[in-house]
Amino acid sequence: MIQPQSLDVILGEYSEQHRVWAIQGRSGRYLAIPDFRFPGRRPVRFFTSQYDAARVIDTILEVRPVLEAQKFVVVEVLLLEALHKVKADKIPPRADSFVVNSPGEVYEILSQIKHKSTV
Repeated sequence: MIQPQSLDVILGEYSEQHRVWAIQGRSGRYLAIPDFRFPGRRPVRFFTSQYDAARVIDTILEVRPVLEAQKFVVVEVLLLEALHKVKADKIPPRADSFVVNSPGEVYEILSQIKHKSTV
């Protein structure tokens, strides 16, 4: 099971060269996607696959077309550099944790997004 991680934990687990993909809106901020397993948390999700990040955007826009105005894009980032950027963001609501999702975990995210839209 995935767990949201604090910046301090992630800094110890990944190198400066570790690349991942994130979902970024027109504001330049990374998208935080809540997870029902962690009530009240707003983790930024990073993906080990560009394809998976694109699938998440497609699903979000399918269930909430109004978010098209946010102009979400998949961006490749250096993980630790991106985490420092998120932590420095002082505009609420700021992300409070981070998850690096492997391809096997993305199905669960997609299911949550689709389920939330029907509730």
